[in-house]
Amino acid sequence: MKVPRERLSRWLEREDERARRAAARYRDWAEGLRRFEVFQYVKKRTGGLGHGEGRFEAGKMGVKGYVIAWPERARGAVLEIGTGLGRTAWALLEWGRPRLLVSIEVDPRMLAIALYRNPVREFSEALRDERVRLVLGDARRVVPRLPRGAFDHAVHDGGPCPRRNPSLFSEGFLRELAGRLRRGGTASVFAGRDPGWQDRLYEALNGLFERVWSERFPDTPTLVLRCEGRR
Repeated sequence: MKVPRERLSRWLEREDERARRAAARYRDWAEGLRRFEVFQYVKKRTGGLGHGEGRFEAGKMGVKGYVIAWPERARGAVLEIGTGLGRTAWALLEWGRPRLLVSIEVDPRMLAIALYRNPVREFSEALRDERVRLVLGDARRVVPRLPRGAFDHAVHDGGPCPRRNPSLFSEGFLRELAGRLRRGGTASVFAGRDPGWQDRLYEALNGLFERVWSERFPDTPTLVLRCEGRR
């Protein structure tokens, strides 16, 4: 069932409460993890967050979160696909000016780590910001329920990567995501390092936005596609 725009605020409050309760049920599990176990779980679920080999590097993670988030465009209501550790949420709040940040995450254990066993304190603090609303669920089902045109900026950082999670990067899902943006809205989409997927995503997004271009991570061939002017 679609959420009417006039009821979105209350719906988000309820979903945020539900997501945080679900994460709290795994708090003991998360707090009991050793650091290398946190690393392995996060790497498995997300495909990597820009961390180093075998360990977290907060600086590197923050830089890549910034590239993906495109926080300069984070104004008004922002929709994020893939909460993860809160890397992109932190970048959006640190360098952007969102009034509301809705972040969708499918894994309650990932949320538990992000909130209670986060290797980067600033990421965890960002997820506790009063502007953040967490939604626990499959983005492919959640996004179509949201009102069309309700958001100003979207960040798609759903893991682990397009090649390994193709339905989350399908043309159909990208169309649903773009439809949640106001006309003229912006989006930043993680495109991975596979040239075939990069081209496929560019073609799909080019039909949904007036202008699409790529930004590259500083030390890898990984691309992020920035989209301006939702048609």
